[in-house]
Amino acid sequence: MKKLVYLLLLLLLPIVIKAQVSKTKSSSKEVKAITQKVADWQIETFAEMGKYRALPSKNREKWHNRDVYPDLEWHCAALYAGMFQFSTITDNPKYINWLKSKGDKNDWKLFRRMYHADDQAVGQFYTNLYEVYKDEKMIQPTQMRFDSILQTDKSTKSLWFWSDALFMAPPVWARLSKVTKDAKYLEFMDKQYRMSYDKLWDKKEHLFFRDKNYFDAKEKNGQKTFWSRGNGWVFGGLALMIPDLPKDWKNRAFYISIFKEMAATLKKEQRKDGTWSASILADEKDYPNKETSGTAFFTFGLAWGINNGFLDKETYEPAMLRSWNALVDCVNKDGMLGYVQPVGAAPGESFKDYTELYGTGAFLAAGTEVYKFYQKKEVSEHMDKLKSN
Repeated sequence: MKKLVYLLLLLLLPIVIKAQVSKTKSSSKEVKAITQKVADWQIETFAEMGKYRALPSKNREKWHNRDVYPDLEWHCAALYAGMFQFSTITDNPKYINWLKSKGDKNDWKLFRRMYHADDQAVGQFYTNLYEVYKDEKMIQPTQMRFDSILQTDKSTKSLWFWSDALFMAPPVWARLSKVTKDAKYLEFMDKQYRMSYDKLWDKKEHLFFRDKNYFDAKEKNGQKTFWSRGNGWVFGGLALMIPDLPKDWKNRAFYISIFKEMAATLKKEQRKDGTWSASILADEKDYPNKETSGTAFFTFGLAWGINNGFLDKETYEPAMLRSWNALVDCVNKDGMLGYVQPVGAAPGESFKDYTELYGTGAFLAAGTEVYKFYQKKEVSEHMDKLKSN
């Protein structure tokens, strides 16, 4: 009897393995389809975004209770950044037209606070659309605001003193420098970024503290507290900004080095389910919930790094594909990405049936780069097949 069972297992094993492989196998077409589904859902539900946000805890500030974020706030800006990335891999003008309508509606202005990085973040999609349409009105308000900042004494002080800021502002300054061919914006970005790096970078763990309040914070396992989305902001911001840094610029290597060092830590700390804990170095049992906003930014960065030759494909491909598959599992039947940690400044809970705009934006950016990864892979496999024939 035992021999019969053993023989049956041997016969069934190839079928089981084949089923597992087919379950995890993907294609550029499938990646684009799920990314488009998420983009379409977000556009369709944009006006009722509050319905899909988890209720804030009682001790949070009142402004977290708003049902709708203003078009120009950072929450929307992160969505716009991802939406633009997705628009570059589809022939459907719906997505770039939606972005253009947001710019036109708001006269291409930045948000309220002159110096605050969060209020500069929408400049990312303004400068992107300027490169497409070459319409000066798309960047004039941003350029005027930045010129005003450069003319004040505050420009020499540290303005980006929390990790999120390194996603919000630096890519705008770098891209404005690129499209205007004026190095003063790049020089400002570099000066401010290095001040943030000097304060927030942990040289041992190769991660960023969220801000000075977390320098001495510890998890239950004794490890330092490194917020997943906080580091996701930085990692994703680098992937957005490095392409705009001049190839012959003496300081470009500094940003590439940060990106690579972070990638190595992220690979080491990835969970078996493909995500990263809300606090990267903490024990999984202390943060058992999935968290997709940090994971999506990490996936975007890893895929971008592989696609552009900054990360070794054989080393990082498994981690990137695990995290992408984990993200896809968190998209519901309608196209909503769940398990996005609500607005905050530290590791926290996330919920299956709630989302946030910045989580969607990170997913769209990730999907765009994963699509490119599969597209390149499929072309390579096709060429190999032709050669073998």
